[in-house]
Amino acid sequence: MRLRRYSRHRWLLGSTMLGTAAVIACGPFFPDSALDQPRGILQPPLFLFQSELNQTALPPDIHLAHPPGTPAYTLDLEMAELRQTMAGQPVDETWFERYRELRRAMLHAGDRSQHNMRPSDAVTGSPWPKLKRDLAEIISPLPEDLRLYLLGAAARLDVNDLVSDDPFKTAREFWRQLLALPAEKRSSRSTWAAWMLFRTSPHDEQGHWLAETRRLARAGFKDCLHLGVEATYILGREGCDYAEAKEVAAAEWKRAAMLRTPLGLSHAQDYLRDDRHKLMDWSEGFAREVLADPFLRRVQMLQLIESMESLGGWVQGRRSEIAASDDLPRWLASFEKAGIKDQQEAVLLAWITYNAARFDDARRWLALAPSDDVNALALRGKLAAMRGNRHEAQQALTRMAARLPTPDPSARSRWEDARSNEWFPLTTSNYPAVRTHKLLADCGVAQVARNDFAGALQTFLRTDYWSDASYIAERLLSAEELLTLARSGRIPGLKKMIVPDKEPPPSPLTISFLEAKYGGWREPGEMDTFTYLVARRLARDGFIQEACKLLPADLERALLRFGAELRRAKDARLPSADRGRALWTAAQIQRGLGMELFGFEGAPDFTQYGGAFDLGSMSKMRQEALWHPSWIDPPESPAQAWSFKPVFTPSSDELWSMRHYAPHVERRFHYRYDAADLAWRASCLMPDDHEETAQVLATAGQWLKYQDPKSANRFYKALVNRNPSVPLAQEADQKRWFPPTDWHFDIVLE
Repeated sequence: MRLRRYSRHRWLLGSTMLGTAAVIACGPFFPDSALDQPRGILQPPLFLFQSELNQTALPPDIHLAHPPGTPAYTLDLEMAELRQTMAGQPVDETWFERYRELRRAMLHAGDRSQHNMRPSDAVTGSPWPKLKRDLAEIISPLPEDLRLYLLGAAARLDVNDLVSDDPFKTAREFWRQLLALPAEKRSSRSTWAAWMLFRTSPHDEQGHWLAETRRLARAGFKDCLHLGVEATYILGREGCDYAEAKEVAAAEWKRAAMLRTPLGLSHAQDYLRDDRHKLMDWSEGFAREVLADPFLRRVQMLQLIESMESLGGWVQGRRSEIAASDDLPRWLASFEKAGIKDQQEAVLLAWITYNAARFDDARRWLALAPSDDVNALALRGKLAAMRGNRHEAQQALTRMAARLPTPDPSARSRWEDARSNEWFPLTTSNYPAVRTHKLLADCGVAQVARNDFAGALQTFLRTDYWSDASYIAERLLSAEELLTLARSGRIPGLKKMIVPDKEPPPSPLTISFLEAKYGGWREPGEMDTFTYLVARRLARDGFIQEACKLLPADLERALLRFGAELRRAKDARLPSADRGRALWTAAQIQRGLGMELFGFEGAPDFTQYGGAFDLGSMSKMRQEALWHPSWIDPPESPAQAWSFKPVFTPSSDELWSMRHYAPHVERRFHYRYDAADLAWRASCLMPDDHEETAQVLATAGQWLKYQDPKSANRFYKALVNRNPSVPLAQEADQKRWFPPTDWHFDIVLE
C-alpha cells in the first residue's frame, strides 16, 4: 500500500471496524479540514511565484503573441510574423501552407529545442530531404534577409561530415551576408542570424555573437522569438566565461531571467525554480535599478512575498528573528523612498509585511490598497482575526468570497494528495483553484465564528472542504434549517437520488443486498453526497417521510419499513408481545443498515469513509482550550502551546448547537446504541423467562459488548435475571458474560 498523508502531513492513526485502536503506517489519504486548524485563518494567502509572475504586466518593449506562461512555439510565432511581413505581396494561402511545411521539416531535422513546434507538427509532414528540392521556389517571394537566413539554415542541415574542421562554414557565410545588408533591408532576420552565428561559431566567438544578438534586439530589429532575452540571460548568468558577460548588469540579467517564463521560452519553468532565488540581496545601486523598472519592481516584491512566507511569524503573531536579520528592512526602505503610489503594489507590500509579521506596516500599506482587491480583503480579514475582531474579519472575508469564482471541485484535495508523491504539485494550472478553495475556507471559518452557520455552509459547499461542510450541516444547523436553506436556493437543491444499478436488484429486496450495495467507502460522484447527508440527518431526527423523499428507491423501502415498525410498536390496540416484536424488527433494521440510513457523515460514525476510520471529533476538539490532535505529542512549552491556541474559540451559540444536535451517545457507530435502546424497549414488552426475550437481550448485548462492555452490561443482567429457565440465559450465567450468539437478520422489503 502507498503511504499517504493525513491532515497537516501527519500519519493516520486509524482503528479497526470493531473500534479497537490500531496504529497504521499506510492507508488512504484524508485532506485537511479548516475548522480544526487553530490558527489556520492567519496563514498567508497561498502563493505561487511562477503564476503570479505570469500575471505581471510585461515591459512595453516586449510583445507577446500568446498567453503569458504558455509555450512559445517558434513555428507558430514565425508564421504569425511572416503573414505581417508578406502583407500585400502576391502570395496565396497555398504558398503559406508550403512555407509552413518547409519550416516544419527544417525544424524537425535540425532544431531540438523544447518548444520548436507543437507536438502535432512534430509527427506529421514530409522529411527535410524530400522538401529541400522545393526550397528555392518557396523562398523566392521572400525579402532578401529572409532568403539568406533560410539558405544558411538549409546549409546547416546539409552538413554531412560533422567531424570536419568547420562543418558550418557555408551556413555562417549566408548569415554574415545577411548582416552585411543595409539595416533597412535586414529588419526581420538580423537577430536570428546573429543567434545562429552564436550557435555555430567556435567558443571564442560565441560571446561576441550573443552580445550582437542582444544589441540588435535592443536596437529594435524584429525579435519575435525573444532571442535578445535569451542572449542576455546566457551572458549574464553565473559562471558565464564569455568576456562580453561584463556588459550585462545584474538588474538586466534579472529582468531577462524573470521574462523567460512569461515568454514561454525553452525550459523556462525549470530554470525559474532556481533563478527566482537569485539576486535578492540589497544594495543601493541595485535597488535603484530595480525600482526604476516597473516589471523588476513587481518581481522583487513577489520574491520577497515568497521568501518571507516560510518565516511563520503569523503563527505567533510577532516578528521572526530571521526576518530582522535579512535585507527586508532595506528593501522596504527603498520602496518607501521611491514613493509607491500604485494600489496593486501597495497590496504586494502589505502581503510582504504580513508574511514577515510586520503587522503595523501591513495595515499601513493596506490603507493604500484597493477596497475590492481579493488579496487586500484576505489580509484585512486575517489581521482582524489576529486582533480577535470577529465582525471585521467576517466582513472583509465575506466581501472577498463574493469576488471569487467557485473553484474546480476537489482541486485542493487532489493537490494535498499529490504533495506526498510529487516535487512540485502546485502548478500554474491548479494554483488558481487551490488558492480559491483555501481563501473560501478562511471565509467559512470567520462565518462560523460569527454564528453565521447558514452562510458558512454555503461557503464550504463551494469548496472541497467536505468535512467542514458536513460538520456544519450535522452539528450546527437543525434539520428544518437545512430544508429551508435548500428550498430557498441558498444551498444545493435536494432531489431524490437516482442510483443506477450495476446489476438489477433482487426480487424481493433484502437488507443484506442494501448493506452490500451502500456500505463501505463511497467514491466521489457515486451519489449526491450532500443530499445523502441531509437524508440521513432527517432520518436520525425522525423526519422519516421527508428523508424518504431524498433517498434512493431501495433505501427508501428500508426506511419506510423501519418507520412502519415504529408506528406499529405505538399501536396500543396490539398485544404487548406484538409491539415488542415490531420494536425488535426496527432495532434490527437500524443495526443492519445503521451506517446507510442513520450514520453521521463525520464524527462519530464517518459514513463518508464507510465507518472504516475514526478520525477524531471536530466538535470535541473545538471545545478544548488547545486544539491538539491526539496523534501529536503534547506541547512542552508555552511557545509550542501557542500554535494550538485557537484564534476563534467556539461561540456560545456554537456550543449550544454542538450539544443539541449531537447523538445521545457520542461514540463510534452511535446507531448501534440507538438500535440497542430499541431492543431494550422491545424486551420490556416481551414476557419474562421466554426464549424470544432471551434471544433479543443476548443479541442486543452482542452489538455492544466489544465496543462498550459497560453499556452492554444491562443486557447481560436482564438476560440472566429475567430468564432463569432459558438455556441461553443459564449459559450466560455460567460464563458470567454473553455466550456466542449467531445473529442472522435479513427481511424482505415490500
